[in-house]
Amino acid sequence: MRKRRLAAALLLAIGLAPGTLLRTDIPRGNEVDLSISVVDDLPDTVSSDGFTRSGIWQLSSGRLDFGGYSALLVLGGDTLRAFSDRGRILTFPAPNGSSTARTHFANMWNRGALSATVADIEAATRGPASGVYWVAFESTHSLIRYSLASEFEAARIPPEWQGWSENAGVEAMAWLPDGRFIVMPERATTGFLYPSDPVEEVEPLTFRFAIPGDYNPTDMAALPDGRVLILLRKLDWGLPPFTSAIAIADPRALEEGEELPIQILVQLDSILPRENYEALAVSGVADDGTVGLWLMSDDNFASFQRTLLVHVDWREGGAHEKAREEP
Repeated sequence: MRKRRLAAALLLAIGLAPGTLLRTDIPRGNEVDLSISVVDDLPDTVSSDGFTRSGIWQLSSGRLDFGGYSALLVLGGDTLRAFSDRGRILTFPAPNGSSTARTHFANMWNRGALSATVADIEAATRGPASGVYWVAFESTHSLIRYSLASEFEAARIPPEWQGWSENAGVEAMAWLPDGRFIVMPERATTGFLYPSDPVEEVEPLTFRFAIPGDYNPTDMAALPDGRVLILLRKLDWGLPPFTSAIAIADPRALEEGEELPIQILVQLDSILPRENYEALAVSGVADDGTVGLWLMSDDNFASFQRTLLVHVDWREGGAHEKAREEP
């Protein structure tokens, strides 16, 4: 992601590891080239604050268009779709499931009137009933709706998004079960709650938000009851130079101009390897109320970072449980 503070942190990392940004042997064909391997350099702690790590995999490929994934959708049938900040789409079977779907790389060429602009995808959400999905672009502060078959349907440049800087636009967006949409930008204190599809010309409710700990939102996923989980990130000393958390918020009764209370639930560094986690999606809810979550990291096309796919289980009410470590 092209952001000044991130660039500064990456320059620091480059200084510590010169030459690490160079990739070699890059094939340019359309062949399927995706490797998924289990990650074993894990924190000793498996469970903390109600969140339990259930699987971590590293995705890798020699393709030039691989990496930079900033948004993730669960398509059903244990199939995942990731979107990159270069307009690339990766559809693949979840490594912990039984999907027989084929891995597929694609480019988001058809963007209607926005086709000639930079395809910097930073957020995506899906309507589970129809299968249509929406993607948000940071550099142009725009939004596109696609059909279940990824056919272009409509695009819009919301005027209320145009006050954001080029590199600090929409990072978190979620379709809510009641048909509304919630949108939160990075490095800002104002979000929008739309009464329906924001691709249509509908007026949003404006709300304020303040995230504890100087975090910024990087993605969001709606829970079945209408609350949202928010993936958070901030720059921190280390390699990679990020620390992450998950928070919860309840937009169901928000009124115009009110503040959306946000509560941090877990510091992810306690159970996951440090990385630039930018994508969050709900995989499902078990009969006992346990929520399955997918997270994915953006490697910034840097060889000292990884594209990690993570599955965790969240049991609400476990906030005071003692952290559990592997025996």
